[in-house]
Amino acid sequence: MNDEYRPNPDRILEGIKKEEEKRERGHFRVFFGMCPGVGKTYAMLKAAVEQVRQGADLVVGVVETHGRRETEELLSDLKIISKKKIQYKDTVLEEMDLDAILKLKPQIVLVDELAHTNAPGSRHPKRYQDVIELLEAGISVYSTVNVQHLESRADLVQQITGIKIQERIPDSILDLANQMELIDITAQGLLKRMKEGKVYQGDRAVRAEENFFRETHLMALRELALRYTAERVDQDLQDQMVIQQIMGPWNTQERLLVAVSHSPFSGRLIRATRRMAYGLEAPWVALHIDTGERLSEEDQTMLMRNLALARELGAEVVSLRSSNIAGAIHQVSHERNITQIIMGRPQRRWWEMLGGQGSLLDQLVRKSSTVDVHIIRQEEVPRKSVWKWTPPGFDAAGAAYWNAFWFVMGVSFVSRLLLPLIGYRAVGFVFLIAMMVIGLVTTQGPILFAAVLSALIWNFFFIPPIMTFAISAPEDVMMCVAYLLVALLSGVLAARIRARDRDLEGREERTRALYDLVREFSSSLNPMDICLATSQSLEGLLNGKVKILLTDSEGHLLKRSFNESRLDEKDFALAVWSFENGRNAGWKTETLSESRCLSLPLKAKDKTMGVLLFYPREKTILSLDQQNLLENVCAQTGMALDRLRLQQQSEQMKVLEVSENLHQALLNSVSHELRTPLTAIIGSASAVLDEKVSANKETREQLAQDIVDSSLRLNQVVENLLDMSRLNSGALRLKKEWVDLEDVLSGLPGKLGRLVARHKLSLVNYLGSCYAQIDEKLFEHVLLNLLSNAVRYAPEGTEITLRLEMENRRILLRILDQGPGIPQDNLKNIFEAFYRVPGSATGGVGLGLAIVKALIEAHGGRVYAQNRKDMSGAEFVVELPYESPPADLEDGR
Repeated sequence: MNDEYRPNPDRILEGIKKEEEKRERGHFRVFFGMCPGVGKTYAMLKAAVEQVRQGADLVVGVVETHGRRETEELLSDLKIISKKKIQYKDTVLEEMDLDAILKLKPQIVLVDELAHTNAPGSRHPKRYQDVIELLEAGISVYSTVNVQHLESRADLVQQITGIKIQERIPDSILDLANQMELIDITAQGLLKRMKEGKVYQGDRAVRAEENFFRETHLMALRELALRYTAERVDQDLQDQMVIQQIMGPWNTQERLLVAVSHSPFSGRLIRATRRMAYGLEAPWVALHIDTGERLSEEDQTMLMRNLALARELGAEVVSLRSSNIAGAIHQVSHERNITQIIMGRPQRRWWEMLGGQGSLLDQLVRKSSTVDVHIIRQEEVPRKSVWKWTPPGFDAAGAAYWNAFWFVMGVSFVSRLLLPLIGYRAVGFVFLIAMMVIGLVTTQGPILFAAVLSALIWNFFFIPPIMTFAISAPEDVMMCVAYLLVALLSGVLAARIRARDRDLEGREERTRALYDLVREFSSSLNPMDICLATSQSLEGLLNGKVKILLTDSEGHLLKRSFNESRLDEKDFALAVWSFENGRNAGWKTETLSESRCLSLPLKAKDKTMGVLLFYPREKTILSLDQQNLLENVCAQTGMALDRLRLQQQSEQMKVLEVSENLHQALLNSVSHELRTPLTAIIGSASAVLDEKVSANKETREQLAQDIVDSSLRLNQVVENLLDMSRLNSGALRLKKEWVDLEDVLSGLPGKLGRLVARHKLSLVNYLGSCYAQIDEKLFEHVLLNLLSNAVRYAPEGTEITLRLEMENRRILLRILDQGPGIPQDNLKNIFEAFYRVPGSATGGVGLGLAIVKALIEAHGGRVYAQNRKDMSGAEFVVELPYESPPADLEDGR
């Protein structure tokens, strides 16, 4: 390896981490094609059969043969996991049984059609999410996908074919693939297969050939698939070259680089590079190298304009800091596998020629012998450059100069005391050490001031003849001049070291701020938390104020910021322009540059989530590092808001799925509960109309009673549905009055009628007359539902006990049966709407106990269920708060 080239350790570490993550997951092998029918599934099955022959533990999770005989023959030799049946509305759908595969845990599983959407009620809405879970469990996966299903290519496919692609997967899923195989076929070959009935059959094949499967469409899709595969292979090659530290570039694909500076000629170089990259259909990089040169505001503005132009034209902008321009270009060229470098004609400077290095072009040609270098002429002949000395920055505070002055005075006083012992020449070394100490604690301006001041003091007070600036000995003159030069040089070098340390500290601070921001985002539960974290982070790092505008549910920009700050019309108009165009605008940009704030869109992957407005407190232009920080924070904020949006959508989808399942369960249960008593009523009424049947008095009375019982059952179902509807809408209001619970319980046997005819009802009242403020009608409805539940589960002939007692000033009503009890795992769920204990007897829609719970809680009480201590049945306990009744009720008792 060339010693002059030092690979970027960050990129090496990133590549190693990526490789380690792939090794920790299962092996992901993707069979990739341009469209259906190219043979992806067939190729996957052939690879699977070969793996089985080699002894691999392989199962088929899901494979769609579409009636193709050759595919079915290969599938017959493999072990297939039975599909999971999912009830959806009136249809039973079959999906891959993810739990069965995870439990079996084979080495390899085949999962066809990666972009498939799972049936409602599945664990994951998309099949690729099932694949991710399998990979994370250490199971290798073989899968298939077409180019039109990739999110980044779906819109282009729609433009080509005119067909909107509904099933899509993010491109990042294929980044997980360890191996991607392109299954290729010519457009003519695929159309031939179509005519032979090997893709679709019958009318479906005719419709497909007239629409999607046109020859021009297939050729365009094939080109998309080939290009995507080539890009993927090129990215894998770059990763391996970085990890293995292989010298490049390898000209497997053209990749261009243009160096960007604050020069007015950089804009022309950028546009020229864009034209060349477009002609070659190659990616390109715009590189800015920060040499540490202090730029004026005009130059800084020009630099930002050039970088913005490069981004707008599609370049990948890279910025790094280095004092060696040629070395930095050479390093980035190797890291990015650059094949062509574009630059302007360099000017020859006499000091470069004296140093023997030559111009920047000479240095690049020597270093980058494997890279082509293109020289672009300037439109204007540059003026002959005149070397001018740039004075050092004297931006230190006045206190720094004052402190340097007194430090030099103190050193001079000590040196005067030591003069008889060390001599005046040694005093010069004392001053030199003092200059190095000053260089460690202050900036360049105070260092130069202290160096000149110490040289003058040394000359005036120490070098003979003293008290004069005249120097008698030639060697003293040389020493004084050498001291001054060495002091200046030492101070400047020390100041540069301090400046570099400050840069490193600043970068570390920005990196830490981004890390803290991302950590805050990961725990944020709503957009307000994200916006607050963003504003606090930026206001702490940049000298300015931040306002963030978000979008409403329809995607329109809100006029008020997240913290309800007021926004004037001009700023809002600026934000709207930035939001609609997806570009920076406002202060120090080319669009509405007179604005008092800078507007940056908060972009996510496929939409803009809002706008960030930055109000600088000082009108000095932001540095490149500050600009990059601001844009990185905006990008992170946009992605965090989008993640939260997707998370909320996912939760809404889950709620909709649960609601759909409940709706389906309700329809099934209600239809059964309505149909059963109606069938009994119709059958009994029809029998009564039969003269032979109605002639028998006992039979007639039994049929009439069956009609009454079925009507009561039907009425109870309807009442439960109406009660639940009123409870959910809040329309149900309690009409409380003082009621004697002893009267309510004593009147129950007459109202229950045949409900408990086959059971023994026992009433136990430990309180006697007990008044409670309740809605009597609704409370009787509660008791009816509880007793109906007990009757349904308790065997015939057993005893059902109602026991009234008081404990800790709480009225307790216990309903005890002698049934099988309630499984311990189901106790906490039985009061949920539409919930029924698995394996329970038919009948009921699962609303009775839910209504009981709602009504008792509306009375300020609570209801719970438990198994009897002797395990002889279930026990339902209703608790009501006890209140002392009015005196007239007590007196009349």
